[in-house]
Amino acid sequence: MKISKKTINKISETKLEASRQKIISGIIKNDLPEQSDIQLAIPSHRTRKFISFTEFKNFLQQGKSLQDLNKLYSKHLMAFYSYLSQGKVTITKDQFVEEYKKGMSLDEISKLHNIPREHITYLREYYGIKRKGAKYIKRLQNEVPLSQEAKDIIIGSILGDGHITPLGYFSEKHSEKQVEYLEWKAECLKSISTKKSFKIDISYDKRYNSINYSFCFRTITHDFLYKMRDIFYQQINGKYIKIIPHNMETLINEKVLAIWFMDDGYTDWGYRNEYKKYPNSLPQCEISSESFSLNDNMRLKTILKSKYDLDTNIHFKDDKNKLKPYIRLSGKSSVQLIKMIKKFSTRDLLYKFDEQEYLKWKSTNVKKEEIAEKFRYLHNISK
Repeated sequence: MKISKKTINKISETKLEASRQKIISGIIKNDLPEQSDIQLAIPSHRTRKFISFTEFKNFLQQGKSLQDLNKLYSKHLMAFYSYLSQGKVTITKDQFVEEYKKGMSLDEISKLHNIPREHITYLREYYGIKRKGAKYIKRLQNEVPLSQEAKDIIIGSILGDGHITPLGYFSEKHSEKQVEYLEWKAECLKSISTKKSFKIDISYDKRYNSINYSFCFRTITHDFLYKMRDIFYQQINGKYIKIIPHNMETLINEKVLAIWFMDDGYTDWGYRNEYKKYPNSLPQCEISSESFSLNDNMRLKTILKSKYDLDTNIHFKDDKNKLKPYIRLSGKSSVQLIKMIKKFSTRDLLYKFDEQEYLKWKSTNVKKEEIAEKFRYLHNISK
């Protein structure tokens, strides 16, 4: 029996309608992720227009079939949206991020979660996860884990003068008075440094008619640095600023505290105009924590008390008519802090932990040009 063309068309329309209803039913039934308005556009598929998942859903509800949409838009994308609608995606965004950052390729993630390879790239974009190239994947797979000492130095430095860029580089700079300290850090982080990790920045100070040197160190990228960037930086009003992560109490230890203090700490030994009025007065330590919010300073105050029994107060500095908080320790707690972390100090920073070293440091005439020349020679830096 020969089936008429009209009957064939009717059957086809019925199947398309059934398919459309199945997708709509899946959208209603399944708890889909919220990234539905993201515009997906895979560079290799430029011949067709792209629409968001919200637009895809709206077209179906208006009566368009998957076949209709395939004529207008990328059929690969329409197939992905259909797959997503039916609740077949078995990996959450958090799982995707974790596995991707560990160095798993899209092929490996696809196989692990039984998701067709042609959909996994769209899913990465749908979740808003930044693309990692083959070099990144290869680096992660061959990356050497950092020592605990290296991790402590990085964490303490982030609290202090260090910075992690969005691309996962750690960088820090110091004046000529802390070159030994900077090079000690670099030695501890040598597994993630290169011959190009060092440089000198030069600036001119009109106030004193002098040339100033900044001695700089920068690492290569590392997975640990990406993780620290994620927890120590938050985007606020379009800018990324440092914050104190919720698990700071588990990250801080004596070495982290020492690095933070050597970066941003100051000890007032009681001298005024080269004279100490009260010979038996206790030193007073403070930490320049102005880069953190008042709430973060309060959290740091709580952590220092609960973990090390250090008594602190929050004080404020006037910076261009804006009050910025910082931490000051009591005399008794200052002595306690010095005794606890002095063992970690490099020679050039002993003045923060020892009164006699402070007096020698005050009277030392630093020859900036000689230090800069030696730094250039040791690290093969051209002028």
